[in-house]
Amino acid sequence: MAALAHSLFERHDGYSFAYKVLGRSHSATPLVMVHGLSAVGLVDWFPLAEALAAHRPVLVFDNRGIGGSTIPAAREGETYDVKDMARDVVELVKHVGWKEIDLMGFSMGGMIAQTVLVSPSLPFKIRHAILVATSAKPAHSDLLQAIPQPPDRVLSYEEKLELSRPFIYVGYSPAFVKDPRNKDVLERRVREAVGARRPARTIQNQIGVIAGYDVRKELGSIPKSLPVLVLHGTLDRSVYYSEHKYILAGIQHAQLLSFDGVGHSWYDYYDLSFWTTLFNRFLSDEEVKSLVPPKYPHHGKL
Repeated sequence: MAALAHSLFERHDGYSFAYKVLGRSHSATPLVMVHGLSAVGLVDWFPLAEALAAHRPVLVFDNRGIGGSTIPAAREGETYDVKDMARDVVELVKHVGWKEIDLMGFSMGGMIAQTVLVSPSLPFKIRHAILVATSAKPAHSDLLQAIPQPPDRVLSYEEKLELSRPFIYVGYSPAFVKDPRNKDVLERRVREAVGARRPARTIQNQIGVIAGYDVRKELGSIPKSLPVLVLHGTLDRSVYYSEHKYILAGIQHAQLLSFDGVGHSWYDYYDLSFWTTLFNRFLSDEEVKSLVPPKYPHHGKL
């Protein structure tokens, strides 16, 4: 899908953040969704975000310097770290005006979310946290090798699609990629990768964010009164499945749900009704273990 019509949070320091609040009419606690490396939240969170917004307000946004979010020209050469990106989330939520939220972070977004969770003196309360396919430190991963390195010439649209394809495919298990039933899902994701603004400089900065990140010693400060759900696919090649252990070691009251045969791009593996039921139950303090799907997942339907 094309990037949504969105609002713009123009911060006092010149940074601008593209965001959208879906499901504004609902009275449930809002859910803030933080996406990962190279992701454009206003594109890549869909259709999941829209399905979740049928039950609660949902905030989706583009991380700094990507999609519709921009970095001031005078600061484009500056590097930043995960604490800076966590502050971006905090200030955006403050701008929207919410005093209580649920927080979901995926991949690098999970690293950002964990940093928000251990930040002191937040201007809002976090009721629940969902950490998906992420780690508490620089993750073992096959992702960086798959990042496209474009040649020093102008590429055609079709060439851009082919260049992006390996980077998209590493987000899925080999069986998912080979299955002809998933052709439309994969092709959509490849075209979205090319169609959205994903500057190489921003992605390189994000790689630096991941490399300098380690929140393991701070996770113990997350109170037991804050429920945490950790989700991870066993065939994740972008953030290895074993990385969840570092989160569980630090957040000992966290609940883990493992998904056999699922790769990094988890939201394309099951019907949306499965994910919305799972998240709505957890966010309503209901039991979720019985919802874990069978070993062999259904295939995405977009």
